[in-house]
Amino acid sequence: MSEFSGCGFVVTGYSTGGAREAVVCTGRDIGKVGMGKMKEKRHHVFVYGTLKRGFPNHHLLREANYEGTFRTDEKFPLVIGGEFFSPYLLHRPGEGSQVKGEVFRVDDKMLSRMDELERVGVNYTRKVVKVHNGDNVTEVYAYLKCNYTEELLEAEHHDEYLDRRYVPRHLRPKVEVANRMELAAVRS
Repeated sequence: MSEFSGCGFVVTGYSTGGAREAVVCTGRDIGKVGMGKMKEKRHHVFVYGTLKRGFPNHHLLREANYEGTFRTDEKFPLVIGGEFFSPYLLHRPGEGSQVKGEVFRVDDKMLSRMDELERVGVNYTRKVVKVHNGDNVTEVYAYLKCNYTEELLEAEHHDEYLDRRYVPRHLRPKVEVANRMELAAVRS
């Protein structure tokens, strides 16, 4: 215990069974102090397509808190494209419409599942955008398509996603990964 003598005040955190604890060292007294359960971070996310209530991917948000209907503060093109009729919010600020969608408060786990669904880094980028519902303006996450074809850019712009033709992933034909890579290369 001589290594701790004269250390003043040291706190190191570690997790045991979901509770946080700290080792506190003051002089020669070493003790464990419980810090209670750490709150998981909550995030506000704007959804405009298949994650909205009543649409095929909303099940990912069943434990989220619905915060209301909002519109993007800035205009963006909302288009429907591809063979599976997917909604895309193109990262072209200032073009299109102020898009109508829903805001949910989600935890880290739900945000991670949404990132996986949207294939962040491949298909979409999660960015902070401003949305409003009347007089209230707030910053939230939204999934924006940054890599898109000219075909998507020329598609009809919508201010709200109401289309019901979307084909969920589990109902799509299976495509070999190599073919998907080739297809992506051809489309870009």
